[in-house]
Amino acid sequence: MNLQEQDYSWIQIEGVEGIYFLEGFENSSNLYYFKEDGMLIDTGNDYTAFFEFSRVGKISEISSVFLTHSHNDHTLGLFDLLRSHEDFDGVSVFVHASMKDVLERRIRIFGKNVKVIGLKGGEEIELGDERYRVLDTPGHTFDHICLYGSESEILFSGDAVITHPVYDENLGGSLKNFIITLRHLKKLNINHIFPGHGYYASGDVTGIILEKSYFNAIRELSPDRSLKECAKAALGAGLFVEAEYSLAAHLELEDRNDREAIFGLASIKADRGEIEAVEEMLQNYIENSCEEALYIAGMAAMNAGKFEKAAGFFKKLVSMYGNPKYRALYGSALYECGRVAEAFEIEEFRRIYERVGQNR
Repeated sequence: MNLQEQDYSWIQIEGVEGIYFLEGFENSSNLYYFKEDGMLIDTGNDYTAFFEFSRVGKISEISSVFLTHSHNDHTLGLFDLLRSHEDFDGVSVFVHASMKDVLERRIRIFGKNVKVIGLKGGEEIELGDERYRVLDTPGHTFDHICLYGSESEILFSGDAVITHPVYDENLGGSLKNFIITLRHLKKLNINHIFPGHGYYASGDVTGIILEKSYFNAIRELSPDRSLKECAKAALGAGLFVEAEYSLAAHLELEDRNDREAIFGLASIKADRGEIEAVEEMLQNYIENSCEEALYIAGMAAMNAGKFEKAAGFFKKLVSMYGNPKYRALYGSALYECGRVAEAFEIEEFRRIYERVGQNR
């Protein structure tokens, strides 16, 4: 076998026993095949894909097909198998539940015994000695699903992991869902990424690929502008995790002294009660009795349940600014840490407490 033949033939994936790979050619996706179990993942859109399948096995040994989504470059090979191979029969086809009825109608005309199984995510498929979990991964399209093996740390990612985001709005794709999907995939232990296009990756590079895909997808929220603007766009879309990520990246990569970004990031952390992180970020501002910094730190302490510390911040605000809002917050902090008599001496807190009691 010469190098050219090897480049365009089915090959066994290095370091993973029993899984074979055919790289997609032009407008066709990659194909993957579990030899022992007979499962084919995606079918491509290249009628030559199965000419050399004999290097792997027999067409009749294909027992099931898993389609990551409904784009033609991943699915049309299924119909070529049904049309051109008599021994392709008695198979199960796993698809997103939204594809099930349409695919069943299209398959019916071939008169073959094919069972279409709709998936919503969370199901498990046994392959070899491992149970792979189906992941609902919308974004590229509405009907996108992935297959993940936690023991082998393998992800068949389809088009969910792309370093330059692609989402098909005609098929329910959206940048927001694309980003959320990547956020969740980043939390998984992944040592092998088997994508829908391009070569597969293993080892440390998988983390780099996921991080780059996530970062570039967030950048798409506000192309050609600063990461701080991406953070504002993320907040507008309700993507608070990505807003925090963008602000941290902005401070690290673009402007470490950007006051607006520092306070914005501190506010997000305050909402989660990360008082130590807030104090570290705002240390200089707090030491200089900055009103906004003291307020953010006080709220962070309240959300962390550190009410004595919160009372200290609000007491300072009251002494410096006398704002009724700060007096009420100071009273709340005192009340929560058991200093009830002191709390009721503060008129603004006492009025709020009485009003709440009347509405119970």
